Amino acid sequence: MEALRRDAAERDVRHQTVFDARAQKLDNIAPGSMPDAWPRPITANAIDTSARQLAENLAPLPSINCSTGVMSSERAKKFVSRKTKIAYSYVIDSKLKSAMPTGCDWYLTYAAMPIVIEPDFKAGRPRLRIDNPMKHYAQYDLGGNVISYTKVWRETARQLAAKFPEHAARIMGGDQPYGRQVGGDVELELIKYCDKDSYVLYMPERSNLVLMETPNLFGKCPVAIARKPQWDEQERGQFDDVIWPSLARNRMAMLGLQATQQTVRAPLALPPDVQRIPMGDDAVIRTNFPEKIRRVGTDMPQAAWQQEAMLQQEVQRGTRTPASATGDVDASIITGRGVDALNGGYDIQVATGQLMIGTALEQALELAFEMDEKFWPDTKKTVSGVINGTPFEETYTPAKDIKGNYRVSVSYGFASGMNPNQALVFLLQLRGDQLVPRDFVQRQLPMDVDVAQLQAQVDIEQVTDALKQGIFAMLSSAGIMAQQGMDPTQVLAQAASIIEMREKGASMHEAILKAFQPEPQPEAEADPMAALMGGGPDAGGGPLPGMDPSTGAPGGVAPGQAGMGQGGAPDLMSMLAGLTSGGRPSMSTSVKRQVPA
Repeated sequence: MEALRRDAAERDVRHQTVFDARAQKLDNIAPGSMPDAWPRPITANAIDTSARQLAENLAPLPSINCSTGVMSSERAKKFVSRKTKIAYSYVIDSKLKSAMPTGCDWYLTYAAMPIVIEPDFKAGRPRLRIDNPMKHYAQYDLGGNVISYTKVWRETARQLAAKFPEHAARIMGGDQPYGRQVGGDVELELIKYCDKDSYVLYMPERSNLVLMETPNLFGKCPVAIARKPQWDEQERGQFDDVIWPSLARNRMAMLGLQATQQTVRAPLALPPDVQRIPMGDDAVIRTNFPEKIRRVGTDMPQAAWQQEAMLQQEVQRGTRTPASATGDVDASIITGRGVDALNGGYDIQVATGQLMIGTALEQALELAFEMDEKFWPDTKKTVSGVINGTPFEETYTPAKDIKGNYRVSVSYGFASGMNPNQALVFLLQLRGDQLVPRDFVQRQLPMDVDVAQLQAQVDIEQVTDALKQGIFAMLSSAGIMAQQGMDPTQVLAQAASIIEMREKGASMHEAILKAFQPEPQPEAEADPMAALMGGGPDAGGGPLPGMDPSTGAPGGVAPGQAGMGQGGAPDLMSMLAGLTSGGRPSMSTSVKRQVPA
């Protein structure tokens, strides 16, 4: 532990300095730089503002996908969908969404964001926790995996005695000489060490008193760390080099304020004929030379204003925050392309941060899958949550539904760092030219999406719309049916039935199925003549003589002409049904032969 602390001594100093700068404790950085009348800076805290703004852009969680390749079977798709929901449940139960803004802030400020995976034996599932990177010490293997993780922090003696009552006497210094005993409000240092073999929590200020020691049954160091890109094996935050320009800018502002104060309170210069100087509001000074009355002011040199503008630009360059990101841009002299150019570096920062944080989240979720299967392999669990506004509930058993497959892929979208509107148009263009499938577009959306469930909902909506279009087409033909002598009331009654069932809460497809359900056919009654001839409903007799065995119609009669006269001629009733305008029967007739299509 002491070796790790020595190796990271420079980093710890930088961390403490940037912490004091964001907390505006400038006396800890440059003692005596602040006057007694102004204990805090009078300029905006550019470091804190930039860190918060960039962290808010990095904070949205990526989409999670547990697919390991092309899935051709429905069974594989269901396996991936269930595993994806399990991964989302880890994130939801750990409240990672609300912790991400703070974690991304730490990533930018301290160049690291540790994610600790801890087993929750009470709930029976792993938990993900973002740890404060100040005074953390990690060791890595050649593959970049964490092999040991140490965290140092301070707590009051009273709180420690309450947490570890068995060591309360030694924590309060009861075994120490009287001069070394401490009160309850004194803060003591704690060190927690973890590797693949054990967890150890001890107090170096109490002769390395071990408060807790337990073996690591997981067999790995359950920590994944997102680190900013490095060039000298040192963790450097984004604002380490902006502290001194910020202090200089605040110093220039203080000098300007002092010069203004001296100018306002400068003494009066009066001509020699003034013998009496009245003071107060509406005072009158009598003199023959009023133009010579003035205050002895101190004009600010032009170089001072130039220096302040230069320092402001240096702070913006150091924080890598363009003026357009905060809306501080003169729209009258800059074009839209110029704004995009200013935001280019800002978008690259977002894309790089999402890449590093996404990689750490992948490692953390893979460790969570492995921990879940190792500690609770045969426990049946139920997880629930909301993905993209759609609630889900899933039951799984780790040994069956994880089954050694720990691979997880997180993605902020292939258009990471791009403007959302531009990314959406780009996706639609790729989809419109059939360059990518719909599944690819859905997986690249910058939101939490269960692709299988989303596509199922889309399919249901499309089929429901097709059912509606069929109903509309049938209703629009009701007039044509009436003109052709058909009765449209059944169609209208079925449409009205659909409306009634929809008002009662039935879904669209259920209402359509019930409205168009065919009525049961009545059972055939026994025919006395058929019974006399040896037939009947259940008789197995053949057709009557002279009847067509395939249609049951008289032999030699064309289809559609059964019941008519010879050759399809109309009967006498049909002939007399036509009347002339004088009321006489129309005796003319014609023969029309029709063949059904």
